[in-house]
Amino acid sequence: MEEDEDHEHVKTTASSRPAVVDRKTNTYHRLESGLERDLVKLFFLRDDVVSIKAQDGPHRYKVEGKFHEHIIDVAAGLDDGSVEHWAVKPEGPTAEQTRAEMKLLNNQHRKDGGDEFFLATSEDISKARVNFAGNILHTREVANEFETARVHEALLELGGRARIWQLAVRLPDLYLSAVRTAVWDLIDKGLAVHDHPSPEAVVVSAGSWILAVGKD
Repeated sequence: MEEDEDHEHVKTTASSRPAVVDRKTNTYHRLESGLERDLVKLFFLRDDVVSIKAQDGPHRYKVEGKFHEHIIDVAAGLDDGSVEHWAVKPEGPTAEQTRAEMKLLNNQHRKDGGDEFFLATSEDISKARVNFAGNILHTREVANEFETARVHEALLELGGRARIWQLAVRLPDLYLSAVRTAVWDLIDKGLAVHDHPSPEAVVVSAGSWILAVGKD
């Protein structure tokens, strides 16, 4: 009976771990933290990332003649055959310690190939960046080309710069959600940007300014 209870505890703990699905490959990734899950979402937007692996390692490095090991939180395989090894930590003393470990790993392993070791903190994986990635990924699944074209035309008619809610007022037959999806589609296509001094630090809302841009 005790063994069954222990087994159930392990199953419950594992099932509570954050998970994310890569729609391009239908691959299910189970991570150790919400920060790791959000980093993987950012990787989904990168065209050069072809594979993702959680809990990679251990990777060994030497300090004063003694070997130490580090399990990498997320490894991203790139289309050139190299691998980016990412440690993920909240901002703080632990992150600084991990940053030093990543430097040692790079110094001691870079000569073996093109692989690199990085640290991503809660500041790097900001709410705004994760929100951006999530909206772009969702839009790629549900965007309507005709509605995107209409919103683009409305944006140009308003002088090329407007708040999202102003675009919705301009197109009363479209739900605000449809206008927002079209705006994200324009951003993804390089036809518009979130017009803010620090767009990577601010979550896009109905009151956000959108600026039309030319696509090179």
